[in-house]
Amino acid sequence: MAQGHQPQRRAGRPPSGANPGERVKDYPQVSLRIPPVLKSQLYALSVVRSKPQWRILIDAIECLMHQLSESERRLVRDIAKRSGR
Repeated sequence: MAQGHQPQRRAGRPPSGANPGERVKDYPQVSLRIPPVLKSQLYALSVVRSKPQWRILIDAIECLMHQLSESERRLVRDIAKRSGR
Protein backbone atom coordinates (compact mmCIF):
# COMPACT_ATOMS: atom_id res chain seq x y z
CA MET A 1 0.00 0.00 0.00
CA ALA A 2 1.43 3.38 -1.00
CA GLN A 3 1.98 5.94 1.73
CA GLY A 4 1.50 9.67 1.17
CA HIS A 5 4.63 11.72 0.72
CA GLN A 6 5.27 13.98 3.70
CA PRO A 7 7.04 17.32 3.10
CA GLN A 8 10.69 17.40 4.15
CA ARG A 9 11.41 19.32 7.33
CA ARG A 10 14.43 21.58 7.34
CA ALA A 11 17.23 20.65 9.71
CA GLY A 12 17.83 22.80 12.76
CA ARG A 13 15.70 25.29 14.60
CA PRO A 14 13.20 27.45 12.76
CA PRO A 15 13.91 31.21 12.56
CA SER A 16 12.84 32.82 15.84
CA GLY A 17 13.40 36.53 15.31
CA ALA A 18 11.04 39.33 16.28
CA ASN A 19 9.33 39.10 12.88
CA PRO A 20 8.38 35.90 10.99
CA GLY A 21 11.29 34.45 9.03
CA GLU A 22 13.97 36.60 10.69
CA ARG A 23 16.97 34.83 12.13
CA VAL A 24 18.27 36.03 15.48
CA LYS A 25 21.82 35.29 14.40
CA ASP A 26 21.48 38.03 11.75
CA TYR A 27 20.71 40.69 14.38
CA PRO A 28 23.50 43.05 15.47
CA GLN A 29 25.04 42.16 18.81
CA VAL A 30 25.15 44.49 21.80
CA SER A 31 27.53 44.23 24.70
CA LEU A 32 26.46 45.84 27.97
CA ARG A 33 27.98 46.09 31.40
CA ILE A 34 25.24 45.80 33.99
CA PRO A 35 25.25 45.23 37.75
CA PRO A 36 25.18 41.56 38.80
CA VAL A 37 21.76 41.91 40.42
CA LEU A 38 20.28 43.20 37.15
CA LYS A 39 21.86 40.32 35.22
CA SER A 40 20.32 37.90 37.72
CA GLN A 41 16.92 39.56 37.33
CA LEU A 42 17.15 39.39 33.55
CA TYR A 43 17.96 35.69 33.77
CA ALA A 44 15.09 35.10 36.22
CA LEU A 45 12.60 37.00 34.04
CA SER A 46 13.73 34.94 31.08
CA VAL A 47 13.08 31.71 32.98
CA VAL A 48 9.74 32.80 34.47
CA ARG A 49 8.40 34.12 31.15
CA SER A 50 9.97 31.31 29.08
CA LYS A 51 11.41 33.92 26.72
CA PRO A 52 14.97 34.58 25.60
CA GLN A 53 16.73 37.47 27.30
CA TRP A 54 16.74 39.56 24.11
CA ARG A 55 12.93 39.39 24.00
CA ILE A 56 12.71 40.48 27.65
CA LEU A 57 14.83 43.53 26.79
CA ILE A 58 12.68 44.35 23.74
CA ASP A 59 9.54 44.15 25.89
CA ALA A 60 11.11 46.45 28.50
CA ILE A 61 12.14 49.03 25.88
CA GLU A 62 8.68 48.95 24.28
CA CYS A 63 7.10 49.43 27.72
CA LEU A 64 9.35 52.43 28.36
CA MET A 65 8.52 53.87 24.92
CA HIS A 66 4.80 53.72 25.74
CA GLN A 67 5.44 55.76 28.89
CA LEU A 68 7.07 58.61 26.94
CA SER A 69 5.17 61.63 25.71
CA GLU A 70 4.47 61.78 21.97
CA SER A 71 7.17 64.44 21.51
CA GLU A 72 9.75 62.25 23.31
CA ARG A 73 8.75 59.22 21.23
CA ARG A 74 9.15 61.27 18.06
CA LEU A 75 12.58 62.45 19.23
CA VAL A 76 13.67 58.88 19.99
CA ARG A 77 12.49 57.70 16.55
CA ASP A 78 14.31 60.59 14.84
CA ILE A 79 17.57 59.94 16.71
CA ALA A 80 17.34 56.20 16.00
CA LYS A 81 16.71 56.89 12.30
CA ARG A 82 19.72 59.24 12.10
CA SER A 83 21.99 56.73 13.80
CA GLY A 84 21.56 54.47 10.77
CA ARG A 85 21.42 51.33 12.85
